[in-house]
Amino acid sequence: MNSIASAYGYVSQPWVDLDDHHIQINYFHQPSIVGALNHLADRQIAAIVKSHHPSTFFENILDDVLGRYVIFYIHRDPADVMASFFKFMYAWHWHVGPQREDALAFAAAAPEGRLMRYQTHQRRNMLDRWAQHVEGWYRAAEGRPRLRLVRYQDLRDDYATTVSSFADILRREPTDLTPPARDVNVVNGREPERKLPTPDRQALRALALQEVPDTMRLLGYG
Repeated sequence: MNSIASAYGYVSQPWVDLDDHHIQINYFHQPSIVGALNHLADRQIAAIVKSHHPSTFFENILDDVLGRYVIFYIHRDPADVMASFFKFMYAWHWHVGPQREDALAFAAAAPEGRLMRYQTHQRRNMLDRWAQHVEGWYRAAEGRPRLRLVRYQDLRDDYATTVSSFADILRREPTDLTPPARDVNVVNGREPERKLPTPDRQALRALALQEVPDTMRLLGYG
């Protein structure tokens, strides 16, 4: 969100948060979702809308949403996702998701807790959940130029080129291609209150190749 805001003049703070219930939406009733998004679009706000929902929540309304919005879907190597997500589980005082002794056990655990609000069906484990999420948006982007898939690694390693490539879809030229500071995030992070073991990314990658090999190959992470 910082990148879109700083380069193209949108607003990332405050943002519109579809992840929490700041807007009264029945997320399991797709007309309610598109109705709320259309209401925001009618107001012509410059704030960015953020969501972590899988494409299944939008499957019958996606073209209606894309008629008024551009969607950027950021995906990342699952070893890094699981390492970060494992730490995130210990940053809250409520049941967010599976808390396990290390990142590898977390990746192999079934989803639970507050994470379930993002699901219509249970997934085998957290890696399977990641694969379903990424593949869903990958398939949804086919033939839809206003739904842009972006690799996190491209933003990290070639920021200016990657962000400049958004100009055609946003119909404006970027004004600032300076990467936002990595320690400044619009979503305030929380540090776990206990010391956690350092995630073994090599082991996480091996587990991902075992659990979701087709997705790893599809996205170039294999």
